[in-house]
Order: sequence, then C-alpha cells, then structure tokens
Amino acid sequence: MQSSIDILAARPLDRDAIARLYAEAGYGAVPGADDTVIVAKLGATLVGVARLCPEEGVTVLRGMQVSKAFQGQGIGARLLAACVPHMAQSDTFCLPYTHLEHFYAAAGFAPIHGAGLPGFLAQRLAAYRGRGQDVMAMRRPAA
Repeated sequence: MQSSIDILAARPLDRDAIARLYAEAGYGAVPGADDTVIVAKLGATLVGVARLCPEEGVTVLRGMQVSKAFQGQGIGARLLAACVPHMAQSDTFCLPYTHLEHFYAAAGFAPIHGAGLPGFLAQRLAAYRGRGQDVMAMRRPAA
C-alpha cells in the first residue's frame, strides 16, 4: 500500500485533517503559520504529518505522527526523509521517545545533553519527563 501514499507539502485545506490526526494520536498542538508541514496522503485521506517549527533561532521537528492504521509501513521514514532538505538551513532539534533514537539517527540526528540544548527545549524536555514521558533530546546540525 505504501506506493500509493504521496508525501507532499501541506495545503491550507489540510488543516482540519491534521487536527483530526493529532487528536487521534493524543497530540494537542496545531501547525503554526511559520511551520513547514509535510503530509502523507492516501488519495484525499491524510495519514501522516511532520512539522518543522522555527523557534528561537533553531528549527524543531515536532508533531511527527502517522495514523495508527498506517503505522509500520515506512510512512514515518518517508516523512522524515522529506523533511531533510528543510533541515539543512539551521540546527534542528527533536524530543522523541527514547525507543525512536535509531529512527531519528537515520536522518542525521544525534543525542544531545546539557549546554548544547537550547534553554527553551531543556525546559520542554523536563516538562515532558515530569509527565512521565520517556523522551530524549536530539540534534541535527545544519548542513
């Protein structure tokens, strides 16, 4: 089924479908006006999304989600690969679940600790961990 899934830039009309997918995943954010949003679609049905958000002089990969019915088909890897050209402009950070370290490493991310993590992300990481989420910080340097 993967071959019939298109990976492309989101359009304004995709906003409601992105919100539904995020709600299904229990993720509470929505894309901001300055975000670069990449989606995966099966025909007109949105089945995955990834957002690159400019925050405090760096880029943050956020909201990477694939619909439960479509997980395990390589869609997440294709979304991440589509983000790579956009990540060349500045250092990019993400705060993934620790079990996904190798997934993000395949796109050039490496674990980061301490002073190398911007303060706003250190606070976000601490908040996630404070809620019991098993997450880590990763960085992909600008090209």
